[in-house]
Amino acid sequence: MPSIDPQDNILQDAPPVKVKKSRKKLTTTFNVSRYSLSGKLLETYANARVAAEALNTSQQYISIAARNSGKVLTACGYLWRRGHATEIDIKPILKERWYGPSPLAKQQHIIGQYDLEGNLVNTYTNTVEAGKAVGVHRNGIRDVIKGRGMTYGGFIWSKTIKKKIEVDPKVTASKAKISQYDLDGRWMRSYKSCLEAARETNIDNTNIHLAVHGQTLTAGGFLWHKGTKLRININELRRHPHYPKSLLERHMKKKRAAIAESTK
Repeated sequence: MPSIDPQDNILQDAPPVKVKKSRKKLTTTFNVSRYSLSGKLLETYANARVAAEALNTSQQYISIAARNSGKVLTACGYLWRRGHATEIDIKPILKERWYGPSPLAKQQHIIGQYDLEGNLVNTYTNTVEAGKAVGVHRNGIRDVIKGRGMTYGGFIWSKTIKKKIEVDPKVTASKAKISQYDLDGRWMRSYKSCLEAARETNIDNTNIHLAVHGQTLTAGGFLWHKGTKLRININELRRHPHYPKSLLERHMKKKRAAIAESTK
């Protein structure tokens, strides 16, 4: 017990009183920007509160979306980010495996591109992107996805994204050998598939595929056909719709000119 002085009745040995100092919590505010669903900047606000007032919504709702944490993708039908970048890349967002209702759901159509052994080659946001990357029309890719075809452009297409998928036995059965010919129709070499030919010759796989199936005349400066004939009749190819002004036509004209010159 502390001692008490009888003269002034004051506590002599009382411990000092600790005064609690109030600490104000520091808060940091960020500019937040509103973007279209394609990633274009629409408007920048001083902070999430100002943005929320402008759109008559919750400040927390916009704050979470602006943090890009993955918990909320959009708010009020827009994308949000801290700062004021002129554009944001939405491709990584669309390639994420997320679920639930969102205005972005209509844009998330992941397409898998597979070789004829079922190995994943690449993925795309949609058939338009896939068609441009491979150099084929998107409708052919859509036909394969919808079951109206087995392959297109030398590839299998699916909305299932795996490292490897099961391949329809019909695809394997249809993989007859293909052969490469010079412009005189003479056999040069045969391959198990267009993919193998592309790897061995460094000629684009899609171009070889289109030539093999008669959609184009040549690929990489050569003629391509199914089977292993030792020679093909190049005169029959003059009826091909792409023969006029083609590499083959120029080659045949040179040959005829050389023969005419030699007989003079």
